[in-house]
Amino acid sequence: MFQILVILLILLILSMVVCVLASCKKNVQNCRNVVHLIWMAIITSACYTAFILVPVGHHRLATFLDGLYFLSTDWLAVYLLLFTVAYTRVEPPSVLPRRVIGFLAGLDSVSLAVNTFTHHMFELEAAVNEKLKITYWNIQLKPLHYVHRVFVYTIVMYSLAALLYRLVKAPRMYKMRYMGLLAQLVGVAGVNFLCYIMDAQFDYSVILYASMALSVCYFTLYASPRVLLERMHSTIIRDSVIGFIAYDENGKCIDINPVARNFFPDSDDLHGAAEKYLERWEEEHEGNAGGIMGEDRKITRGNAQMHIYVTYQKFTDEKGRVLGSCFQFEDRTEVVRKFKEEQYRITHDMLTGLLNRNAFEEEAEKVLADAKEPYYMVCSNVKDFKLVNELYGADVGDRLLIAQAKMITAALDEKTVVARIFADKFCILMPKERFHEKEVYEQIEALRKLDLVSSFKLHYYIGVYEIRDVTEPVWTMYDKAIMAIDTMRGNYGQTICFYQDELLEHIMKEKEVLGEFDRAIEERQFHMFLQPQIANDNSIVGAEALVRWIHPERGMVSPGLFIPTLEKAGLIHKLDLYMWESAARKLEEWKKSGIEKYSISVNISTKDFYYLDICDTFRELAEKYDFDIKKLKLEITESALMENIQENMRTLDGLHALGYEIEIDDFGSGYSSLGMLKDIHADILKIDMIFLQETKNVERSSTILKNIIAMSKELGMPVITEGVETKEQVEFLVTVGCDMFQGFYFARPMLVEHFEEQYCDEQTA
Repeated sequence: MFQILVILLILLILSMVVCVLASCKKNVQNCRNVVHLIWMAIITSACYTAFILVPVGHHRLATFLDGLYFLSTDWLAVYLLLFTVAYTRVEPPSVLPRRVIGFLAGLDSVSLAVNTFTHHMFELEAAVNEKLKITYWNIQLKPLHYVHRVFVYTIVMYSLAALLYRLVKAPRMYKMRYMGLLAQLVGVAGVNFLCYIMDAQFDYSVILYASMALSVCYFTLYASPRVLLERMHSTIIRDSVIGFIAYDENGKCIDINPVARNFFPDSDDLHGAAEKYLERWEEEHEGNAGGIMGEDRKITRGNAQMHIYVTYQKFTDEKGRVLGSCFQFEDRTEVVRKFKEEQYRITHDMLTGLLNRNAFEEEAEKVLADAKEPYYMVCSNVKDFKLVNELYGADVGDRLLIAQAKMITAALDEKTVVARIFADKFCILMPKERFHEKEVYEQIEALRKLDLVSSFKLHYYIGVYEIRDVTEPVWTMYDKAIMAIDTMRGNYGQTICFYQDELLEHIMKEKEVLGEFDRAIEERQFHMFLQPQIANDNSIVGAEALVRWIHPERGMVSPGLFIPTLEKAGLIHKLDLYMWESAARKLEEWKKSGIEKYSISVNISTKDFYYLDICDTFRELAEKYDFDIKKLKLEITESALMENIQENMRTLDGLHALGYEIEIDDFGSGYSSLGMLKDIHADILKIDMIFLQETKNVERSSTILKNIIAMSKELGMPVITEGVETKEQVEFLVTVGCDMFQGFYFARPMLVEHFEEQYCDEQTA
């Protein structure tokens, strides 16, 4: 029995050494703690083996080796604790317990080491087992030795508690990791305790120390990871969102996960259906011996079409022999749907479903590259579309745009490219023969009849550009169609306009105006012309200041070109400032020369209210120049006042407070002429020339003009009529009570020098 115990211990020690050498080569979690634990088990087992082999005559050596054995059990328990904490991750709340355990283990180790000389923890005496015919060392324990035993058992119990806690808390799949170790530890502690209380001749728990170390190594580094890996793979395959079918080397189905089963819903024999699927695949890919193959496939399930990415893979050993194969089915239906939706968003306008700007350019280039017939670029725009949104709400505006898009696409074919460029601007590339003005008017009329903006008169502008050079940039074509639209601004009688080359010339002239404007201001190329204003007694009362651009190279530039251009570019306020200052300067000169009879009227444009603080500007002019404020009259059109009537009323009040007189210019040309008079405190009413133009309704026009003048008289406002060109007009205006006249009948606009020569010299004389 004794010999068997010794041989078993030696074999276990050798096994542990081999295990340590093998474990050192593995690079896995907890490997270091396992190696330390096994080394400690080797030392403990070696100490005990050496102790029981000491002959009876060597008492001190036996005491020393037995002390080493007890000492090594301290550190075996400590390393067991370190391994358990790392393995279960049930760590103490702080480092203090570790330091206390280390300190107590060191103190106990010193105590056991000096026991060889002091015998304060245990003593040995030789004893004979008559039955076994062997001599052994009988251990006499001292009270202090029980402190050592409590210390060791406390550490072991903590390790047991950590393993038990993790066993209870862990998912079922992970319980095996802790169950085997817990059983081993309980066995070691139990045998050791029995040996103590039964006063056994040998500590048989030493055998279990070694077996426990080997078990820890096996479970931690080999069996548990492998089993967990297999279970994890099985769980991943079972619960994966990817369909999976596994086959053996003969093509027999050995496993099919729930997702893959959905691809064979009508089959009672799932494995048989999977094997037939493999056969069809191999027939389709005959001759392709690649390890991995993948392709997209479409399948129909019910009324829905699914997009599946199928991957097929063969597995071989190191000699190229087939071990098996598998299919993976990835459902990409949602990915494809989102991709198509994203592509749609990139290329389409989300409101109308038409192409957007970028996609239109690309598609238009493709169509024109293959064009065998003439094409039109057609653009549309809605007059004052912003008012639709403001009056009826953005939802009504959107519904109107959607209706327009549907109407356009319903009447066109595959040779046509349609897009919504932005806001209410649509663009159509279409064969010339498909464009019919009658159809365009019918569509516009249908849109007007929609019960969306019944009280708002929709006016559509259609610009058409005939493409002569298909290599011309698409947006140049678009710009030319827009140029055609721009020529119709304000013309409610025209809906369709075709681009002419003269439009481009006009645009170039506008660019010249804008490019030379600042220099023209600096060089004073703009000149103030004066058109006399005549009282009904034929006396001169003043003049209206009109701007003329005398270019040093091109001569006189038409006001019909540069004024609208500056208004559109937002620069008219600079020219108005220039003219206001010119008039104020001239009034100062006249005052110094004794000419104080004449006034000068200057125009205030609509855009001036946006870019300038008009009250401050005219206050500064009055401070800068010495002139009679009432001689600088301010002409404001009724349309300018109606842009922002409340704010503009405050501006007029401020000008009146400064002493300026206000003239309402072009009265009668707007839509709110009569209504505005009750709110606007103006000093002079200037009647628009439209009432003097030839018309079929001469009597009606005369009646209106007569009543406007009578009404202004009752309001205490003098009246001046512009556009007077004939003697008959003058005589009629005199009879109806008009106070002043302005027009070609009396004089055309003239340079200030000519005005002064003709009128001012007479006054000074």
